[in-house]
Amino acid sequence: MNRIKWRWEDRDFGFRFKRRSGRNVAEYYQAAQPGEFYTVPSDRRKLTKEKFEELAARGSFPTSPNVVVIPWQNYERDWDWIETRDGICLNYAGCLHREEIDRREDEGVARAMELILGLLSRPDPQPINLPMLRQIHRALLGEVYPFAGEWRSVSLHKGDGPTKWPLPPVGIQPVMEIFDREVLSRTPVISDDDHALFLFASELMNELLAIHPFREGNGRAAFILGNFILMQNDLLPLDVYDQRRHQDAYYAACEAGRLRKDYTPLAQLIATWQAEALNRWEDLNG
Repeated sequence: MNRIKWRWEDRDFGFRFKRRSGRNVAEYYQAAQPGEFYTVPSDRRKLTKEKFEELAARGSFPTSPNVVVIPWQNYERDWDWIETRDGICLNYAGCLHREEIDRREDEGVARAMELILGLLSRPDPQPINLPMLRQIHRALLGEVYPFAGEWRSVSLHKGDGPTKWPLPPVGIQPVMEIFDREVLSRTPVISDDDHALFLFASELMNELLAIHPFREGNGRAAFILGNFILMQNDLLPLDVYDQRRHQDAYYAACEAGRLRKDYTPLAQLIATWQAEALNRWEDLNG
């Protein structure tokens, strides 16, 4: 467990240890489970030699290593190109298990919510802009991935389904500048009309998801921005995991926004989730 802790705290790509010496020296990284290792070229190391020796001195050498071929593909390219064959991105834990990655990503939601609570405490309502969006993404995933807060440089697809997000020929930045001018520039939106708020939150979330500007965490980032809009208007934040409870309806609503710019289905879901959040609050507070 100590080795796993080192990975996350020091943002290295797994715990490194050495075997053999001289010209035959080889360095390996340990993945999430004992006995799973993968190699990483020396020019991609993030720890200094001194820091590595300090960490290595704290633990014992693995007793039964199973050294395997490096699972990461396209390692010579930018960070967001690097993934395993089953789609797990290079991460600071050197983790090859989806469950652990999901858990670490979920922890980032709390950090992002803390960030927007700080923004909400300012005297005047804050507009949403691209630097804020990238800051939120770093709060979400900065403890997990080296590309947190950066626009993606790869095309994406969701599972085995038909939904794809090609990489625009001009890259993501120009597309996000249009999103900034057409959507974000209208913030802050302060209104007593809940329906209008839900519709705008839906538009912002849908348009962000249609672009999918980040390599990972686009859905979580969209929910955090939706919460920011609601909380600026003294409404309750949504549970980021509501979309898992209503997964089919949520995906259908996102497709309606992406393909037809129909923001009503997601606005209706937001209204439902808001009513449920209010009921939970009233149950807790009488």
